[in-house]
Amino acid sequence: MDKNTSKDKYGYAFDPHAVANLKRILDETGADIVVSSSWKCFGLSELEDMWQERGLPGRVIDITPNSVSDELLLTANLDEIEMTHIRGEEIKEWLDTKGKGVSHYAIIDDMDNFLPEQQAHFVLTDPDVGITEQNAVQAIMILKTLKK
Repeated sequence: MDKNTSKDKYGYAFDPHAVANLKRILDETGADIVVSSSWKCFGLSELEDMWQERGLPGRVIDITPNSVSDELLLTANLDEIEMTHIRGEEIKEWLDTKGKGVSHYAIIDDMDNFLPEQQAHFVLTDPDVGITEQNAVQAIMILKTLKK
């Protein structure tokens, strides 16, 4: 963190260049945001408040489940579920239950813990930089071409 980075009740502000790149993605695709990162621990209403108070682009419409659902655990072969894919499982669960009308999606994250079938939707960011112009171009291409 730069010593000049501002801080508020949510923590350090997001990098303005990364925010501008997020805005570009949202402006060019009309996408909404579903948070799957650790930021979801704030809860949806708090995230919506943060988005508004910080003047962030786009609209946070939901968060993914906090962990693999009981239903998934009861019906899945536990030998086949890799703990490294938990966030991918949470995204899959959100798509299966709340995102049935979603035809295009991109996963933008600094960690690759997603399911093999989600890799074509995945954009890997640098945790120290955030969303770069190259990440934005990749996400826009994914959102405009890939189907669920």
